[in-house]
Amino acid sequence: MVFRRQQRSLQRFLALMLLASLLFIACCAGDLATVTSGEPLARKVAASAPVTFPQDAGVVNVKTQYGAKGDGITDDSAAIQAALNAHPNAMRIIYLPRGTYLVSDTLTWPAGTRGGDDYKNVILQGQSEQGTVIKLKDRSPGFTNVNKCKAVIFTGPAPAQRFGNSIRTLTVNTGSSNPGACGIQFNASNQGSLRQVTIRSGDGQGVNGLDMNFADEIGPLLVKEVTVQGFQYGIRTGFNVNSQTFEHVVLENQQIYGFYNTGQVINVRGLTSKNAVPAIYNGGGRFTMVDSQLQGTGAAANLPAIKSDYADVMVRNVKTSGYRVALQVSEATTLPGPDITEFVAGDLILSQFPSPSCSLNLPIRETPDVPWDDPDKTPWANVVAYGAVPNDGQDDTAAIQAAIDAGRTTVYFPVGSYNLQGTVLIRHQVRRLIGTEAYIEVPKTVNPGFKIVDGQAPVVVFERIRSWYFGTPTVENVSSRTVVVRDATDVALKLTGPGDIYIENLATSALTINGQRVWARQLNIENLGTKIINDGGQLWILGLKTERGGTLIETHKGGVTELLGGFAYTTTAAADGQQNEPMLINHESNISMTLGEINFGGGPPYTIYVRETRNGLTRDLLAEKVPIYVGGGRHLPLYVGYQKNQAK
Repeated sequence: MVFRRQQRSLQRFLALMLLASLLFIACCAGDLATVTSGEPLARKVAASAPVTFPQDAGVVNVKTQYGAKGDGITDDSAAIQAALNAHPNAMRIIYLPRGTYLVSDTLTWPAGTRGGDDYKNVILQGQSEQGTVIKLKDRSPGFTNVNKCKAVIFTGPAPAQRFGNSIRTLTVNTGSSNPGACGIQFNASNQGSLRQVTIRSGDGQGVNGLDMNFADEIGPLLVKEVTVQGFQYGIRTGFNVNSQTFEHVVLENQQIYGFYNTGQVINVRGLTSKNAVPAIYNGGGRFTMVDSQLQGTGAAANLPAIKSDYADVMVRNVKTSGYRVALQVSEATTLPGPDITEFVAGDLILSQFPSPSCSLNLPIRETPDVPWDDPDKTPWANVVAYGAVPNDGQDDTAAIQAAIDAGRTTVYFPVGSYNLQGTVLIRHQVRRLIGTEAYIEVPKTVNPGFKIVDGQAPVVVFERIRSWYFGTPTVENVSSRTVVVRDATDVALKLTGPGDIYIENLATSALTINGQRVWARQLNIENLGTKIINDGGQLWILGLKTERGGTLIETHKGGVTELLGGFAYTTTAAADGQQNEPMLINHESNISMTLGEINFGGGPPYTIYVRETRNGLTRDLLAEKVPIYVGGGRHLPLYVGYQKNQAK
């Protein structure tokens, strides 16, 4: 992938400043009554089961293998860094059991010693969010300059090759008297996540809690169930590539802004902010936010809850309190609030047929989970124990099937690469199939690699597995069971059964929905040609990133598609070498979409952005009717193409 840093053009800035007015749309209660996503959601840090792994899973334990103490007294910087340095680009889980790990310097992802190894495929995993704490020593040298942020954890610089990086289930505390500290400078590409993490300043000081503004090309990635307490800025994002998705985030007691964006396509659901400063400042980029609560305290009475310098904001179902106004797009243009049903600021809401002037607002369901089995009390089935041999290139189908049929609820793949020459049935008691960052090769001769059939567990979770782009399905669901696919790379899905599908943090190839209901958070698709086909299903997406030319989403057969925050990176032409295919197709179906596109010249521009057919009549939304965005692309502040009562 070739990337270039781009700033907003002077031409676009001037055009926006010359607009006589902005379009503010507040959907009427009648339009929203039939399809509602519910109340704003607050994050609750639950006392969930501790995350532990079998000893033979290939997990790297910083205490038993590298001598870290986690006693809150010993400086564990060298021990944790040694564990990181030993496993560059190795798909290894660096595991921190419960304890307080004192550090005095930045923990840095390893660059490695071979080409292409640098700063990727490293997972830092704690045993529990509140029980595993990485704490910066008070008054640590190098962390005192507020003009030069220094991170407690740094996961790698640009460019966009930081595949698979993740931090999960722990707390980072920047201590006291470290005013130049940042909690985490996080960089991940294509697939990567920050999950169940608290970032806390011991005395409220510090620059950025979660910093993703230190380099270009950060993302796509998922930040879910994260709390930031203190700092000048709770979350900082910037530059134009590659989009970032947030769900269930809490921001508290920031000094300047809760969330400050200066360029990214940002997609947020379930943000809770309690601050005396603006909760959101969008200084550039596209910002889409739904189902959130913004509480102002003290000086917030004279401030907006949400501030934006540009007309690139879409907000829905947001409750505010304690602020002067709910939203301010310019000094003269405000939305009083306190609550926002739906608001779109921009050049216009686009449509080609009579449609409600608001988004579909489809019902949203939380991603289900299954209990995390304690491997000592409820043993997991190890595919190696049943005859699978990692990294030998030989067929492991029979061994994996034997592990699944052994009667355990969790089946796992120790770190390594496995080969399937046949189809494995996921059945019986299995409810979690987990690779401890393992590879599973599914060659073209196999269709599919795994098939989910009927079984005792109503929900099946398929996670932390990587496959290869061979053009064959990795997983097919033929059952009525609910399937969760998350934190996975190159895992292709085939959906033939009626069961609901939940996708989180998935990098995949083309996806076809055949009447199912699908909820997706942070979906990355980069194939050439059509990327998603919705044939008669219900598809809800929070954060879609695409790359290369071709149609992004086709919706047919009365299907319903809602996209909240898309980032289209037009890096090539379509398969025919041109860009004549529409970016989006809505054929006798129902869609609403917010999307930003960037095209730095890697492929010809789209001439048709939406082709919509209703009652046999087809209309094309041409490029010249679509507002200009940054980097040579265009954007859809909100496109609506549906009639009422379309939720399934």
